[in-house]
Amino acid sequence: MPEENEPEQLIQQLYEQINTHLETRWAYFSIVGTEKFSVLAARLAGLLTLAVFGLLVLFFFSLGFAWWLGDCIDHRAGGFALAGLVFVPIAYGVFRWIGPFVQEQVTDTILDDPENKEENG
Repeated sequence: MPEENEPEQLIQQLYEQINTHLETRWAYFSIVGTEKFSVLAARLAGLLTLAVFGLLVLFFFSLGFAWWLGDCIDHRAGGFALAGLVFVPIAYGVFRWIGPFVQEQVTDTILDDPENKEENG
């Protein structure tokens, strides 16, 4: 009779080990995912803050430039129109550049392996 119970015990032990392994892997991936998400959220918050203040600075510089340009051509509305036209090619360039840049940064953040940093750094 002990021989009949031995395969069942081995199967039960194997089942418990597999279950423990799967639970451990799930916990590991949960921790890694949470860490990656928190890094991404922190970077996004920093970039958003920087972008807001950068836009405020750009806004006031462009107002000053438009006002100055309007005084130079003796037509204030024309100065604002010309200053606005300066931003058209800049906006197009940023539009073409920002998509691939953000995609690359997000991919690098998500796929970044801390073990590789320790080995290379």
